[in-house]
Amino acid sequence: MNILITNDDGWGFVGIERLTAVAKELGNVWVVAPEKPMSGISHQMTFERPMSFVEKAPQSFSLDGTPADCVRVAMTQLDVDFDWVFSGINKGANLGSDIYVSGTVAAAREASLFNVRAIAFSQHLRNFKSPFDWDHSEEVTKTLLPELLKRKLEQRTWLNVNIPDVELNDLKSDDGQLNAVDVQNDRNPLPAKYAKRANGDLLYNAVYNDRERTPGCDIDVCFSGKISITTHTLQ
Repeated sequence: MNILITNDDGWGFVGIERLTAVAKELGNVWVVAPEKPMSGISHQMTFERPMSFVEKAPQSFSLDGTPADCVRVAMTQLDVDFDWVFSGINKGANLGSDIYVSGTVAAAREASLFNVRAIAFSQHLRNFKSPFDWDHSEEVTKTLLPELLKRKLEQRTWLNVNIPDVELNDLKSDDGQLNAVDVQNDRNPLPAKYAKRANGDLLYNAVYNDRERTPGCDIDVCFSGKISITTHTLQ
């Protein structure tokens, strides 16, 4: 099985290293990731300038482009028939309307345009001043991935997975299985709150974890301590 790994936090970021470690236990892995952080870049692509494409380690490349660029370049320049694309593990959740602005999610969406199955992984954190527990994120992903790979996804379909900010033991049910729930994507927008500075400039200052949430949808499920899985198919 050939697996492409990418992200929007940049080549060498801890999240992509943890995802790569998990993927290497499942198949042959290539990494193509942005040269620098590209969070919130959405599905932007680069057309009007050259992009540096550097092999930094065997089968591991950085690209001076966006996450969507990384997938497109990998699909067309590496001469590999990929079976899966994994994007992440993102530092922070990608829930609800985040899917329209997230570079992590855009990489999975771009893969689906090539009829390659894809999964975006993100780790939520309740308090952004706290450190990320990447051991936790890796262990959850390692446990969950084999079950996700068994799914027979339709063409042009990708999954968006968000890991809640709870201890691993609290994430398991009584039978030891992970509490992972297939849910609908929440349609509530991100909160639109801005602080106005003395010179008239506006600074976005909404609190991510105070956003509206529809009961039973992905934001609510993840915030409530369960792994949320949403399925998306391009029309």
